[in-house]
Amino acid sequence: MASLQHGFEEPGDVQDIRLVVDTIPILAWSARPDGSAEFLDQRWLDYTGLTAKQALDSGWQVAVHPDDLPRILETYREALNSVKPFEVEGRFRRFDGEFRWFLFRGSPLRDRSEKVAKWYGTNTDLEERRN
Repeated sequence: MASLQHGFEEPGDVQDIRLVVDTIPILAWSARPDGSAEFLDQRWLDYTGLTAKQALDSGWQVAVHPDDLPRILETYREALNSVKPFEVEGRFRRFDGEFRWFLFRGSPLRDRSEKVAKWYGTNTDLEERRN
């Protein structure tokens, strides 16, 4: 688990971080303490074909296979309640409608008072490894 201990040193650091997040070969996201999505990286948006407006809050759920969504949401709720990292596999819809297997992972970021400030997570394509 991470904690907020320091901020960015210079304004350019924010651009550098965004570049890293949009370049790494995974789909990245962040959520509010209640679990509602507040950021999805450009790779995530391109993969799903959703706009940020469509995917924010709980909109991202439309990209999860309907058979897998209840299990993924239950795992996420358990993590939110226990304030512990989570991981769960499920099928995720690509912009062309194809579902591929992904590993959904998330971890809480705590503030100085140990309250959850945000959740950060990734979705990693597992399709080639599963076949």
